[in-house]
Amino acid sequence: MIEAFLFGWIGWPIGMLVNGLANALPRRRVVPLWEDGGGLPSAWIRAVRTGAFSRRRDLIVELGVPILWGLTAARFGLSTRAGLVALYLTVLVLVTVTDLEHRRIYDAVMLPAIALAAILAPVSPWLGAGPVGAWLVGLGAFVFFFLMALLTRGGIGGGDATLAAFIGLTTGFPQGLQALAYGILIAGGVSLFLLLTRRATLKTAIPYGPFLALGGAMGLLGLTTQ
Repeated sequence: MIEAFLFGWIGWPIGMLVNGLANALPRRRVVPLWEDGGGLPSAWIRAVRTGAFSRRRDLIVELGVPILWGLTAARFGLSTRAGLVALYLTVLVLVTVTDLEHRRIYDAVMLPAIALAAILAPVSPWLGAGPVGAWLVGLGAFVFFFLMALLTRGGIGGGDATLAAFIGLTTGFPQGLQALAYGILIAGGVSLFLLLTRRATLKTAIPYGPFLALGGAMGLLGLTTQ
């Protein structure tokens, strides 16, 4: 319980950072940018002080990231695994926000994240099949989704391929395959529901990244093997 509380407090400023990056990346900046300029980056503190709530996304992210960090510590304790999984989950949250808002998964986020995950794979003993398994799953996932991007001509983007590679690298074998499979199944189920309820058509652009990110989060938390 103490571990979860501690990680949750660490996750609070991380959530603010995610909001700042989500604002900056569409403007081709990598320095966090908050809408209120020099004001407090905390959406919740601003809301309490001013009595007015800012964008819903700011509030959700600033609350959601600490919760994810706390859940990670509750599951893995104070460990290297908890720290890395929390960091990887933060990347997935940022990807989800930018893909939902702008239909973009930015290389400025994914390429450093992929490099970090590849470098840290040898010191991540929880990865199934070790670092070699993680590297192979990451490479295979990238190739598969990149080919799908070429075949679908926009249905799946290049950013989805880099996201799939990241998920493979951070979850290993066979967990990475399971995580990606869950993401694909969830995406298919949601898409079918939207079609049947006429909330979308075959021509509607549905962001794929959030579903892959959800599958990746399940894999990182060890939920795909239960």
